[in-house]
Amino acid sequence: MVEQTYILAQDIGAFSCKAVLFSADGSIVRRNMVTYAPQYNDREWSWQSPQLWWDAFCTNCRTVLADIPAEAVRVVSLCGQMMSCLPVDGHNRPLYDCICWDDKRSLEQVKEINATIGAETIHRITGSCLGYSFSLPKILWLKKYCPELYANTSRFIQCKDYVNYLLTGQLVTDETDAGFTQLYDLFGRCWSDQILQATGIDRDKLPEVVPTGTVLGHVIPQAAAQCGLSTQTLVVQGLGDGRAPSVGSGIRNPGEGCLYLSSSAWISQVTASREMDIDHAITKASYLRPDLYVNGGTIFSGGLCADWYVKSFFPQYAGQRDLSAFLSAHLPHSPVGSKGLLFMPYLRGERAPWWNSYAKGGFVGLCSYHNQDDFCRSIVEGVSFQLGIIKHRIENIEPFTSMMLMGRGCSPQWQQVLSDVLEMDIVSSDVADCVACVGAAVVAGVGVGLLSDYSEVARFHHSQRVTSPNPEHMEIYRELLPAFEDCYYALQDINQHLSQINYSKLNWH
Repeated sequence: MVEQTYILAQDIGAFSCKAVLFSADGSIVRRNMVTYAPQYNDREWSWQSPQLWWDAFCTNCRTVLADIPAEAVRVVSLCGQMMSCLPVDGHNRPLYDCICWDDKRSLEQVKEINATIGAETIHRITGSCLGYSFSLPKILWLKKYCPELYANTSRFIQCKDYVNYLLTGQLVTDETDAGFTQLYDLFGRCWSDQILQATGIDRDKLPEVVPTGTVLGHVIPQAAAQCGLSTQTLVVQGLGDGRAPSVGSGIRNPGEGCLYLSSSAWISQVTASREMDIDHAITKASYLRPDLYVNGGTIFSGGLCADWYVKSFFPQYAGQRDLSAFLSAHLPHSPVGSKGLLFMPYLRGERAPWWNSYAKGGFVGLCSYHNQDDFCRSIVEGVSFQLGIIKHRIENIEPFTSMMLMGRGCSPQWQQVLSDVLEMDIVSSDVADCVACVGAAVVAGVGVGLLSDYSEVARFHHSQRVTSPNPEHMEIYRELLPAFEDCYYALQDINQHLSQINYSKLNWH
């Protein structure tokens, strides 16, 4: 007889698959993580075999359930990497490796979309900002360069939806993923006829959209045999990994914000307003209820900047997921402002608010007196400045009432810098590094009735850390932030020039 009831949540990202087994009271029972990576080439393509996701999911299941009865898991739910493109045939078998969100092969298609439809129209219909990271230009690239594959494609789908299909035999998606394909009508809550007609994409090649939290069914026998779950376990439709941290952090009311700091980083703000950013640089997306939305902005390189610095210059720390020890050793030895050293955090181009694939990283203001500690602090400050610019842009739509900090980059040192730059109290919690799994678990619990509503996310958070801004630091950052923004504009043409130089003969990749 099973006495305990568990919720299993998995977060299937581009670089790892995290699993957390929760008890129904919100306690973490066990967790595991499987790492992998996309494949890259010298043309800045990025792709991944969907078999990696399923293998990692199964490994996680068997690890966290090593001595726990499978039938004790009442429900499982997933969040997964977004904005990718996985074509499957009529039997839902992959026809091509998944094109990942950071793949740049479709830059030509982005220009075509802008010429045909226009960035303003895309933003008005979908809430998203025109760029190569979304699914639409990837689909158009396949249509142009792989016409036979496009013709044979039954559906273009996302990561979590493929794994859900293997678990249940049901192939559907939800609004969080549909909304970032750049094909979904945000306020109409359906696939956009206008965009489909303008781009020539067949509507029947897109999956059905169901509400987040929909019960998809029980784990089918074939999947149970492979992953070790029970056929009694229910599978609930989860959500994209860009939205899961917001749900997991507990933000539910207009004005409440969540800053997620991982390899990339973003700020999300709950709103009841349909007002759009007039510059078409801030996204708007669906949220937990039909009357709620999220204003948001993402930067491509958040914790990745610190990872790059550590890997390049401190290999003894490389591979550590927790940056706290490294930041604790270096940040206190450099003053606020890094002695005037500014870091441009554009290691993969940039999304919000620039939407510039040619943007590049760099250090500005370098002098002979700067040392390794100054470089470390300037990286933390540079990422924080970029997030500060996004926060100010969102505030043009609606002010923030609070800010949660989540993600693996959630260290006390970085939290203080963010509090000083954003000029507000910032709250983090003990589940910051697995908050996406918390979000998926809450969706699962509400979906099957283990939790009454989304307010019960509070039971998953057991301790908090609150950081308040330091007035002296705020004054310094108020002076540096405009200089930081000026550097982006001053280097814009230079970086585009550098991006157009043919380096192929140098064999430096």
